[in-house]
Amino acid sequence: MLLLTDTQPQDSKVEPANSAQKKLLHHRFINLNWLRERFNHLRIGQKISYGYALAIGIAILGTGAGLKVGDYFRKQALIQVNVAQQQQQLLQNLQNSIFEARSHAARFPAVLGNTVWLQYEHDRFVQQINQAKILIAELQVFAIENPDWLARQEKDLQSILPRYAMVIDYYDRLTKLQLKEAEVWHLEANRIESAQLQLLRNRSGEEAIVLDTLSDHLTQLIATVEIQKLQGVEALEEAESLRNRIILGSMVISGLLAVLLADKTSRAIAQPLESVTNVAQQVARESNFNLQVPVTTEDEIGVLAASFNELIQRVSDYTQELKETQSQLIQTEKMSSLGQMVAGIAHEINNPVNFIGGNIDHANRYIQDLADLVALYQAYYPNPPDEIKDCIEDIELDFLSKDLPKTLASMKMGADRIREIVVSMRNFSRLDDGYMKPADIHEGIDSTLIILNHRLKQGIEVIKEYANLPPVECYGAQLNQVFMNVLGNAIDALEELKKADRAFSPTIWICTEVTADNAITVKIRDNGPGITAATAQQIFDPFFTTKSIGKGTGLGLAISYQIVAKHQGKIEMNSQIGDGTEFVITLPVAA
Repeated sequence: MLLLTDTQPQDSKVEPANSAQKKLLHHRFINLNWLRERFNHLRIGQKISYGYALAIGIAILGTGAGLKVGDYFRKQALIQVNVAQQQQQLLQNLQNSIFEARSHAARFPAVLGNTVWLQYEHDRFVQQINQAKILIAELQVFAIENPDWLARQEKDLQSILPRYAMVIDYYDRLTKLQLKEAEVWHLEANRIESAQLQLLRNRSGEEAIVLDTLSDHLTQLIATVEIQKLQGVEALEEAESLRNRIILGSMVISGLLAVLLADKTSRAIAQPLESVTNVAQQVARESNFNLQVPVTTEDEIGVLAASFNELIQRVSDYTQELKETQSQLIQTEKMSSLGQMVAGIAHEINNPVNFIGGNIDHANRYIQDLADLVALYQAYYPNPPDEIKDCIEDIELDFLSKDLPKTLASMKMGADRIREIVVSMRNFSRLDDGYMKPADIHEGIDSTLIILNHRLKQGIEVIKEYANLPPVECYGAQLNQVFMNVLGNAIDALEELKKADRAFSPTIWICTEVTADNAITVKIRDNGPGITAATAQQIFDPFFTTKSIGKGTGLGLAISYQIVAKHQGKIEMNSQIGDGTEFVITLPVAA
């Protein structure tokens, strides 16, 4: 009884499994037979048309899917890059405001006793503190609006930002309390020095450490956002690669399918024709009118086979009625006609720039004050001791007095130019609200060359052939960005060639002229290696670059193209391998 009880369930389990497999195989067999039957009912033209339609459809669907998938991931990557850029800008602005606030607070001891200056530094300090608080609020709103695209998770950012606000508020209140305790607003002359010492001790105390920690944390957060932005750029390249792979795969599959369908269709056509031909030859050879061609399809060949069978049957009937000679003649004539009939039928950056720029003016003023003081000393003490004379000669005081303001002016120009480039990059993503103003194009080119001077001094000669140009109504900062991008690319190309050939003499020619149609032309040419025709066709495409990873984003010339188009002008490139590259920028004089 126990053995029966054990074996019966095992048998009952095996039988349903076998039954299910048989049902599945039977179902597949029925479906396969149904497909074959439907295929056999099609006419030859339909078989060919449906086959190629299927292959082309797969190619189109694959291409469409590739474009759609690639565009989707590209859109996601663009969102990631844009959000990272906005977040980075907000964080950098916050860090700059903190730097500015601390800078103004650090100058409190130096301006004690000068009520006007102290009030100015105090007002600027309060302004930067308030700006920092506004930026924190904007960051909180930004985190809420873009929770899925942040470099840090929203809850982490939302927990960090209130701490930032508390640190800034603590620094603000502590600074104001120190000013109040020192009674800086009603400070007597004999108490200035002690108040300065008190403020200096406070400036290097706890609040300085807190603010340094906040600044370091912001730097780390900005670096994290920069990594996210670079990942977004890489995702753009991966999306383009994925789209190309899908399109290529669909084309390969459709090509293979077309080959398979062509083979299947040719077999479906050739095999019945071969059967008809064999039977016809056998009938003609053996005079056996009992032979029949198998009819396996309902297309033109099936009709031909059926007609041929009917013809054989009729010949057989006629043979029974006529004499043997007559039957042979009829058979010969029929086979001849049949042979003729069969024969006829078978044929797809910038963090510290604001801090530096904001302090250059103060540094310039301080240095000028010191220079004036030295001049006064020289006026009242024209015969200083020998040690002072020796020091004056060693430091070349006269040269230093003349060259130092020039150096500061150059630094100021560089900082201002970088600010203008950042503003132009921001304006590139939206309509410019400013106004066009008359500008000196030569001045813009020269200022760009000054900024690039540290790279030009490596042995690159610049030859300028300037015509007498009228002022051009334009967005001057944006055109300077165009000159920066074009000249920067020329320098990159020349540096690479210089590394390979030390005897090479790199040169850049800048030529300007006025054209007959009230426009001006700027030509920037180099004697670099040049580029291929295939590369030239994509040179203004966004994110296209021939530089190695980390050296170029592929946005410089795309942005330049947009800027020139915004001025109703045009930018063209002429280049040949071995003959260098020339960019021709044409701009209307009047807007």
